[in-house]
Amino acid sequence: MAFVSRTALFFLMLPAVLLSGFSTAEKPVRATWLWQTYQTASQPNQILSFTAKQGVNLLYLKIDTTLRPAYYQSFVKQAREMGIEVHALGGKASWGLERGREEIHSLISWVVRYNQSVGAEAAISGIHLDIEPHTLPEWKTDQASVIRQWMANVDAYTSYLQAQAPDLHLGADIPFWLDKYPLPDQPSISVAERLIAAHDHVAVMAYRDKAEGPNSISALVPQELEIAERLGKKIVVAVETKASSEGDFVTFYEEGRTRMEDELAKLHQLLGDSPSFAGVAIHSYEYWSSLKE
Repeated sequence: MAFVSRTALFFLMLPAVLLSGFSTAEKPVRATWLWQTYQTASQPNQILSFTAKQGVNLLYLKIDTTLRPAYYQSFVKQAREMGIEVHALGGKASWGLERGREEIHSLISWVVRYNQSVGAEAAISGIHLDIEPHTLPEWKTDQASVIRQWMANVDAYTSYLQAQAPDLHLGADIPFWLDKYPLPDQPSISVAERLIAAHDHVAVMAYRDKAEGPNSISALVPQELEIAERLGKKIVVAVETKASSEGDFVTFYEEGRTRMEDELAKLHQLLGDSPSFAGVAIHSYEYWSSLKE
């Protein structure tokens, strides 16, 4: 599985032929997040053994930009040797506000310096952003301002990445319900569409514990799949394994691995014919690795 990088800065109304993100002939994505970045030093073999056994081929790896590249080099090299592509993961809710813009640029700059200091066999091939400003208090008090700042940051970091490292793949996490929120100054376009257009792929957090039926995983993503198909982009559908206070239906924590795999297999059958469906992501290694059978 390999990603195709962006070749130009994407605008909402560019023809779909210019908005290519993945090759349709590629192996389906099976991704996971690793947030506890220091585990790459304390238990690298355990992480890579588990992820390889589970068929993971894409790891969103949280990067601490205060660390030197050598801290991650061996781990990334081992991952790549095992067929696992690594994207640098970063994100805070505040990265959706203007004041967080430079931190996003700092992550991109760190990855550029990292790749310049290591060989191709240890290179990081993408940036993956988890920016969820809907968790900020400002989302309730001045949502339009938050969305404007967020979209301005998207424009800024896509331009910055294009200038610094156009070959790096760009991905992001989005909740499934963002298709219900219009852009304040372009109400015919949803925030979801804007984000899908700006990235090579998005991981849609469709956190439910069944593949089909009402309020299921597949029921939450048709609009995102349609948007991505129209724009020539790709969708990775994400599920949760962490215990949730929002309800048992949000996560596979109660059901365990076997049930989750059964539902993910169904999901591939249900969505596999969609040109924009790229695969699945399981959140996250820390909880998945301890999930009951």
